[in-house]
Amino acid sequence: MKGVLCYFSGTGNTKWVADKFKYYFNMKNIELDLINIEEKQDIDINKYNFLIIGTPIYAELHPKIVDTFLNDLPQGNRIKTILYSTQGAQKASAVQVMESKIKNKDYNVISKLMFKMTNNFYFYVGKKSSEKEIEEILLNCERKIKNIVDNFVEKKYIQESVNGFRVILSKIVSRYFNNYLPNLSRNLSTSKDCTKCGRCLRNCPQNNITFENGYVVFHSKCMMCLRCVYICPTNEIKYKNKRIDQIQKRTIKSLKLK
Repeated sequence: MKGVLCYFSGTGNTKWVADKFKYYFNMKNIELDLINIEEKQDIDINKYNFLIIGTPIYAELHPKIVDTFLNDLPQGNRIKTILYSTQGAQKASAVQVMESKIKNKDYNVISKLMFKMTNNFYFYVGKKSSEKEIEEILLNCERKIKNIVDNFVEKKYIQESVNGFRVILSKIVSRYFNNYLPNLSRNLSTSKDCTKCGRCLRNCPQNNITFENGYVVFHSKCMMCLRCVYICPTNEIKYKNKRIDQIQKRTIKSLKLK
């Protein structure tokens, strides 16, 4: 048996979960290819027995880059499909919205999953996790992934969901968030201590960052994935001129950076 997991991951949470899925499926002698949605690879669905799609949550729903990927998917031919999201809250609406988008393409969604991870947007909303809390979050996620894989092998599929009202509300919140993104991204800046290493430029999924007159400039295509903030080697990217504690150090390592 062989599966494929397609993901987008801004600061590593979704990729960390993808890596754990690969590990536990491999332990069951099941191959799992990992594909980064940013690389825009064509996927031959017919090569695989099952498909997994993973997304982070930005204001309750998946980001536009994931939505574009879903729109571009070929016909599914009833392939078994698992959808999962990673978010700072316990739940989000994305997997249900994603399911509705791909069901009409003949994808057989057998599992919808939500993983509570570290809230990397704590400086704007929510609270910052302590080191102990981060450890517990990752441990709980890994246990959950192992259990999901064990159940999958036994053809027991887990379906997590939120109520219909929350889905409707989430679409409204997400629309507002996406419209407000240019205003949020204007609050990103660097200090004169920036070393101009170019790491943020090379790894921005939107190609939204440039150097101009010796300074880093953030343009209007930002989706606030926060990758630039958490990969900066000198932690010089600030929000409203305040330095952000890089709490994603454990999960950011899972990303393949340029």
